[in-house]
Amino acid sequence: MNREGSNLIPMLAVDHGEKAIEFYKKVFGAHESNKMVNDMGKIEHCELEFKGTRIMVADEFPGHNHAAKSLGGTPVILYVKMENVEVLVDKAVNSGAVILRPIQELPNGERIGKIQDPFGHVWMLASQQ
Repeated sequence: MNREGSNLIPMLAVDHGEKAIEFYKKVFGAHESNKMVNDMGKIEHCELEFKGTRIMVADEFPGHNHAAKSLGGTPVILYVKMENVEVLVDKAVNSGAVILRPIQELPNGERIGKIQDPFGHVWMLASQQ
């Protein structure tokens, strides 16, 4: 089990690992650790952590994984609660993400927006009012 008490750590396959890592660092304030790069310069995996959330990022490798872009999209939506969803969505869009659903307030008091990052992954970004 990892430090946060969960042993589920999603790995996102992407078409440009280094660019994806920089995007997640800039948008989410992620910190990277345990980065493994092969002799061809491809990211085998890199752990990123932000606000108690952990993900891994890896370049696409035939026979191992497929990037969302190669598949024409993703069936997975990553739901992340952080402070100030407006700032987060603005950072994402200014870094190349596309808004799929504008920020709105839900009946439960959450403010939520939906984006697609430049690597084809879909995120629901939320904050509590």
